[in-house]
Amino acid sequence: MTFWKITKKDLRLLARDRRTLVGLVALPLFFITIFGISVGQLFTEKEKTKKVRVGVVNEDPSALSTQLISEVQKIDAIEVIELADRDAAREQLSDGKIDVMARIGPRYHELVEQLDVGDIIFSDTGKLAAGLPSLDIQVQSGAFLASAAQVVEKLVFAFALRTVAPEVMRTRDPMLVLKLFVKAKRSAHDQDPSDLPASEPVQTKTRAEIIYAYLVPSYTVMFVFFVVNLMARSMLGERDTGTLARLLVGPVTRSELMIGKTLPFLVISLVQTVLLLLAGKTLFHMSWGPSPWMLVPVILATSLAATALGLLVATVVRTDSQVTAYSSFLVLIMAGISGCLMPRGWQPELMQNMGLVTPHAWAIIAYEHLLGRETPNLHVVWSCCATLVAFALAYFVAAVWRFRQLD
Repeated sequence: MTFWKITKKDLRLLARDRRTLVGLVALPLFFITIFGISVGQLFTEKEKTKKVRVGVVNEDPSALSTQLISEVQKIDAIEVIELADRDAAREQLSDGKIDVMARIGPRYHELVEQLDVGDIIFSDTGKLAAGLPSLDIQVQSGAFLASAAQVVEKLVFAFALRTVAPEVMRTRDPMLVLKLFVKAKRSAHDQDPSDLPASEPVQTKTRAEIIYAYLVPSYTVMFVFFVVNLMARSMLGERDTGTLARLLVGPVTRSELMIGKTLPFLVISLVQTVLLLLAGKTLFHMSWGPSPWMLVPVILATSLAATALGLLVATVVRTDSQVTAYSSFLVLIMAGISGCLMPRGWQPELMQNMGLVTPHAWAIIAYEHLLGRETPNLHVVWSCCATLVAFALAYFVAAVWRFRQLD
């Protein structure tokens, strides 16, 4: 158990460096808080989900266009902002003040009057086959939410059909409207409420919970690997002062020496992760998911991979400048391609596959299953933990081989 003496020695040295220890926790908390404030979610557990802002320019004076706007406003996920003209709408769209611009042209009511019942029923092949342009309506999205235009366009078209259908049927075939009205009344009268399926309450997460469920674990994973820098500097310092050479000639094997040098940083990594997850729970109201006990193997496996990588880097570097270059490159590049800096779901498929060569990505996948899903796939989580341990073993074996090459 000679390695335990080396571990206690390094723990005492690290305990004296209060600024570094505080920085390991304070720096990631600072980043998480700043990003949380930037999306307006710090301590906002009750805040409503962000809505898609739709700027509407109504150039049609009829009641039909007003009714269409009223129907769209009923959607909770959409915030309708009525604007005076197209120039004002385009300016707000460019500035990001609205996400989508919808223009109802002056010929809207005129085109509705030209519709027949068949055009409403067979909207894919009749006069409405071209969609919204058939009704003199245009939808345009901003640069930051390009796909929203297609969604809003489908919604607006559906509500347009809903609002114009009664008017078209009333003027073209009043007997059909009467038959449909009578049939609807009978159907409502014959329906037994007890036959309706019981609706289960749906629990939806607030935007704050969703955001911090990503921010806290992703930045925790990234900053856990900052231990690479500390381990490399510690090993380099002992080499420069001659402490490492004296330890090697003492009654300790190289394997025990490496274990003794690794354990203190493993303890620091574990404490850092636990404190950050506790901070996410208490400060940002982040949920630990339905299986919080599964966080333990993920935390342990991630810290093992980080400290093993730090040990490998410590056996490679020769100067202080190399420590800065190698550790910064590894930490930032691996964090960038793994999904620590942006959600993996936002990355192209190629980048997601490339990220799997880093332990960061596997840790993030495990955290995403545990913290971001109502029913996490524990098999995937255990697989991620096993992969992280495999990374740790590979790094440790490479470090042992490198350490034996040292003079």
